[in-house]
Amino acid sequence: MKKVHVLSIIILILFLQGCTKKEEVIECDKSNFITNSIKDENMDEKIGSNIDKKIDEIVGDYKDNISIYYKNLNTNEEYILNADKYYVAASTTKVPLCMMILDQVFEGTISLEDTIYYEEADSEGGSGVLYYLPEVPDITIGEAVYLSIVESDNVAKNMLHRISEISLTDYLRDITEDDSISYDNSITAEQLYKVLKRLYEKPDNNPYYEKLIEYMKETVFHDRIDKYVPYDIVSHKIGDYYRYYHDFGIVYAKDPYIIVILTKDIGDLSEEPYENGSEDERYLLDWGNEAYEMIANISKEIYLMVEEDY
Repeated sequence: MKKVHVLSIIILILFLQGCTKKEEVIECDKSNFITNSIKDENMDEKIGSNIDKKIDEIVGDYKDNISIYYKNLNTNEEYILNADKYYVAASTTKVPLCMMILDQVFEGTISLEDTIYYEEADSEGGSGVLYYLPEVPDITIGEAVYLSIVESDNVAKNMLHRISEISLTDYLRDITEDDSISYDNSITAEQLYKVLKRLYEKPDNNPYYEKLIEYMKETVFHDRIDKYVPYDIVSHKIGDYYRYYHDFGIVYAKDPYIIVILTKDIGDLSEEPYENGSEDERYLLDWGNEAYEMIANISKEIYLMVEEDY
């Protein structure tokens, strides 16, 4: 079976899915915001009050259905809501998965050029192009990392899980110093914040983390955190699972910041589980559109707060 390189896979992605980036970022209406040109001793209180008010307006009655962890990495200003509440993690875990793999590359136990041979157990539908190919190719570790992040490819993700030396949960417990993380693919906003903090700070000086940050900027998904924020300053990863819709990332604004937004049941929920699945597999009737827009508007308000100090 011939190895297919990233360029070939990108062409297939564009052909099969028609995924393209928007050429422009939607303009944000700034007419309702007050810009403070001079900071004073009450600025932190003003910022906290403003963002709390704005988020209350956006989330309305859904405040118990959403978790937010925002932190400005220069000023240490933060906004936290339900940060210790657990959600089905969905594809958000592809970021720590790729960090774990890139740590092993950095340590020299594996190489980005090593080939991963496809196995039937790797098959999984949903996001990504590999599942929909007539014949799934063997790919390199580097290609699997790229596809897992840019395309959120589930087959590539499974291939990476299979070749890893340790489990993802054990890795997450180690890097977050949180032994409460379970093995059932659940996560909190605070735990994901710690993941991104490590990615941003690179405590072990792993040069491959920069590659991962760039891949997160190249994602084909632009309906949440970066919908109203310039794409080229946002490194992020989405996650979807029936009634759960998430996004989290690093925004390289005037002051860089980390933002994590996890949601559950934003909108009308189906009466029965999807295809007689579990309770978690009840789905939103709008397939997440209201959640997408809520995440996008929260992200916009925080971005404006940082850029304009309102």
